[in-house]
Amino acid sequence: MNPTRNEVSPTNRIVVFAAVCALAGILAIPGRALAADATAPADLPPAAQEVVKLAQSHLGDDVITSYIKNANASYSLSADDIVYLKTQGVSQNIISLMLQRAAPAASAPEAGAAAPPPPPPPPPASSEVNAPPPSPTPVPSAPPPTPTPTADTGTPPPYAPPEAGSSAPPPAPVPASAPAPEPAPSFDYFQQQLSPYGAWVNVPGYGMCWQPYGIGYGWRPYYDSGYWVYTDAGMYWQSNYPWGAIPFHYGRWSYTAGYGWVWSPGYVYAPAWVVWRYTDGYCGWAPLPYGAVFADGGWAWHGHHYAADFGFGFGDSFFIFVGYGHLWDHDYHHDILRGAELHAAFHASVVSRVRLDDHGHFVHEGFDRAHLERVTGHPVVVARHDEIQAHEREVMHADRERAVAHGESRGEPQHGESRGGESYGHDQDHGSHDRQWP
Repeated sequence: MNPTRNEVSPTNRIVVFAAVCALAGILAIPGRALAADATAPADLPPAAQEVVKLAQSHLGDDVITSYIKNANASYSLSADDIVYLKTQGVSQNIISLMLQRAAPAASAPEAGAAAPPPPPPPPPASSEVNAPPPSPTPVPSAPPPTPTPTADTGTPPPYAPPEAGSSAPPPAPVPASAPAPEPAPSFDYFQQQLSPYGAWVNVPGYGMCWQPYGIGYGWRPYYDSGYWVYTDAGMYWQSNYPWGAIPFHYGRWSYTAGYGWVWSPGYVYAPAWVVWRYTDGYCGWAPLPYGAVFADGGWAWHGHHYAADFGFGFGDSFFIFVGYGHLWDHDYHHDILRGAELHAAFHASVVSRVRLDDHGHFVHEGFDRAHLERVTGHPVVVARHDEIQAHEREVMHADRERAVAHGESRGEPQHGESRGGESYGHDQDHGSHDRQWP
């Protein structure tokens, strides 16, 4: 007879019975014995590590329960894992909830269950970068009407020399006008600057967001058409997109159901808004999630405060991992880790702890200059952050003026295409723009 939907298979009975027995035995261990071994097991899942951080921050079970339910992570805990969780102050109720969320066999979702947000698709192979998406994205394919440019105020008349015999001194030369200061970040300013390059859409749960034109399936922020530069303000993402001066330094990128990657405006500047992970030989990065704000030495997110090395429950599919030898490359498509290699590097890595220095710049643990020189085996050239920032803005303004004048939308550049004929950072002292360290 076929089992009904409510029946439990013999295999599942054994798994549940073993977990219950392990938990019952652990609860009977005296407190001193539990505290004797506080070393984290080597195979402790990253999601369980985040739970430990929350417990060590003395957050209540209600906060930790909310995190577990919203993280959409599975917790395959061994007996050693459960012992370690008890020594770190994780309550019995939280451990029981984690055991209930062990990776189950594939089954149909229950009626009425909320669908978890989809993970981003893996980056395509380099030969598939420009492949179209499997289904159209609900974003207009044409830009909004081009605003009418303001009338030219004119230029001063050319200087005419005085007539012969005149004793009047020549007029003083008119100094060249200084560039206008960058406007304060605002939604209106972002909308004006980015509209030629993408569509503004109202995404449920996120509000008004922007999505660039011409992005294909597998496109990712902080991956396509850009590269990392080490600057006097920290790790800076220099984008090859003409619009890159805004969305990679303000706001947050999110992967959303039905829309894919969208950018939510924010008004605090940084060289890049990413979370870093690192391990022996490899490092990885992912965009910070929507709503994450650095405050009081840690991360404020959805009304709660987390430690400075909080990982936001991201799995390996959210990260781009490369070997340290490729960190300064200008095209990551050929060298990122995929599949089993990505999975192994991610689970061996730790989240980089963040702090602010005396100048208000982000400092990421494991990404200081001395450490990067040691792991890459090459000197790190420190670029001037203000020069790169000014160059990105000049390119954006000049390209936007051309786009508005011709009523054009701006698609993404071809991979390897440089902006404005200039490149900043580590390859300045080594010749080729595309050089890869041997």
